[in-house]
Amino acid sequence: MDMTKRWIVGIDGSDPAANALRWAARHSRGRDVELVALQAYHVPAALAVMTAKRGFGVDQLGLAATAGHEVDAAIASIGDVSVEPLIVEGHPSREMVDAAADAAILVVGRSGGSDLLHHTLGSVSRYCATHSPAPVVVVPPDWEPRDLELIAVGFDGSENAVAALRWAIDFAPKEVTVRAVAAIEHAPWIGQDLTFARFPTEITEEEQRITAAIDQVDQDGRVERDIALRDARQALTEVSTTADLLVVGSRGHGLVASGLLGSVSASVLQSTSCPVVVVPQPTD
Repeated sequence: MDMTKRWIVGIDGSDPAANALRWAARHSRGRDVELVALQAYHVPAALAVMTAKRGFGVDQLGLAATAGHEVDAAIASIGDVSVEPLIVEGHPSREMVDAAADAAILVVGRSGGSDLLHHTLGSVSRYCATHSPAPVVVVPPDWEPRDLELIAVGFDGSENAVAALRWAIDFAPKEVTVRAVAAIEHAPWIGQDLTFARFPTEITEEEQRITAAIDQVDQDGRVERDIALRDARQALTEVSTTADLLVVGSRGHGLVASGLLGSVSASVLQSTSCPVVVVPQPTD
């Protein structure tokens, strides 16, 4: 199977997971994509030990049947889009990451079920964002279906940010705006005006570095540039209120938005009002 045509969607029986499937179904339209709804059922070790001590076993067939029913219900909720169900036994986090090895993207909800039969997709979504070999789309629970008009990309000039920008350009239909959002960080107790006055050369050089990195990817001049002296976390959170998709790299670089799946990306994953895509660190 062509890995560029397979989208994996994590299902756990929750509304946020069903919402993730709705996002994938909506944005797979017009693309040569195979959607796969994956649910992994998992027996916690404590429950397995408890049942063994009491002389009865865990109903594996019942767990599988319940998982299958939840996947079928999620698929039925999206209408006429073709989706392949996939039920596996194992830890949800690891099974999703393993499935992403031959997929174009992995889509998960920002939170999910938390009973004995399912791991929370909140913790799973973070695990996927930090371990998946494929880009991970994290869909917030209050996402409302809408077309793509603006894709914002957190950009700091690093290889990770370049990979994120390249992914956004490739993913965006021609009519969709792609905007690179770069934050030149400064000490908030100094203030912007004083920072400009004291460090004009450093700020200019940083702007030039970021612009050159964008130009390297955006040779057709398609990408809007939003480069300003500000806090990276605040910049990405603000743009997420108007963007339809926010794309970040798994790590950041240097003076701008450092640690993009440290404090900044972890923050936007939890707080943004639009879906967030985490593009993994490039490999040779």
